[in-house]
Amino acid sequence: MLAYSIQAEIGDIGRFGNHKKLARYSLLAPVADDSGEETDGRPVGRHVGHMGRQTLKWAFIEAARGAVKKSPRFRAIFDRRTEGGKRDKNRGYIAVARHLCHIGYVCQKKGVDYMEHRPPRPGERLPSPAAASVDSCPELGQPETPMIRLNQRRGRKAPEPRPRSSVK
Repeated sequence: MLAYSIQAEIGDIGRFGNHKKLARYSLLAPVADDSGEETDGRPVGRHVGHMGRQTLKWAFIEAARGAVKKSPRFRAIFDRRTEGGKRDKNRGYIAVARHLCHIGYVCQKKGVDYMEHRPPRPGERLPSPAAASVDSCPELGQPETPMIRLNQRRGRKAPEPRPRSSVK
């Protein structure tokens, strides 16, 4: 239901120039009321704005609550912002919601599905076969195998992996 609410509130994703503008529209971007003078400590008057979609803010924060429970990636963002869940939990959820807003923008703009683990870079070896099944997704333009093998199929000479030296 949250995904449908978010989709309906955003509408055409093309009207936002980047993910920061979507976060601002979703009331997830901080707004500063600082006077411009240098002060020690935290910024004064920094808060999320009032002009935007309250329903969109609510939906992203509810999605963030579920993401913190299910995903170690989002749990790490939450813990980093809240010092392990000890303080400012609401701000931690807002930080995760903003991250979800960024991911949603990119996935919607590029027309791809979200993947918890990033795909391998060219020439990079996958850590385990289990990660290979999660990371490979050819219909999204992500490589099924490391790029070295793809280069060999095309008739090009594959680069030799450099041995790592034990001396630093």
